[in-house]
Amino acid sequence: MPSLASLLQISERPIQGPPASFDRAHLLLAFMTIGESGVIGRHSLAVRSGLGEGAVRTVIKKLREDGYAGTTASGCHLTPAGKRVFKSIQEEFSPTVSLKGSSLTVGDFQVGIAVRGAARNMRAGLEQRDAAVKVSATGASTYVMKSGKFSIPGGSSDCEKDFPSKTWSALREQLKPKNGDAVILCGASDETTAKLGALSATLTLV
Repeated sequence: MPSLASLLQISERPIQGPPASFDRAHLLLAFMTIGESGVIGRHSLAVRSGLGEGAVRTVIKKLREDGYAGTTASGCHLTPAGKRVFKSIQEEFSPTVSLKGSSLTVGDFQVGIAVRGAARNMRAGLEQRDAAVKVSATGASTYVMKSGKFSIPGGSSDCEKDFPSKTWSALREQLKPKNGDAVILCGASDETTAKLGALSATLTLV
């Protein structure tokens, strides 16, 4: 059965010609953008996924070859197999949410995402921060939901009390995190990179 793991293997497969200018997070962002859009043109996909036109062509080609996407005159869309993977990803991750003015992480543009049941895979959050920075994000902060509270492993057990911010309410309302979930807040100089950083950090937890 198609899965997130099988989808991500596309980015690791060698291709003819110059080395691919994208990694797993870029591939996932492009795939999710197609799924959220229904049908999307190549140029729009390049803009929204932060990839160049050449990289987007390669991504679409790989998705087509593996049966996850198809193309028409209107643009690129997911196949039934692609839609099944998209649905399974939606069960693992919340939609990303864009935030502004938060002091909980660094970066002018910030994106939050919840990873369902991933608190058990969390350590100190350094792996998630490093993964986000690797794709040019400014930084990332990771929290876990425990006893209905945002907490930091080895640190605060009630971040809303210890670090007051309106952002916590926004994360609760929009991500709807549950006990056992990990919540990542990633910042960058632009929204696309912040989203890419959040997804890159997320992939360290699945």
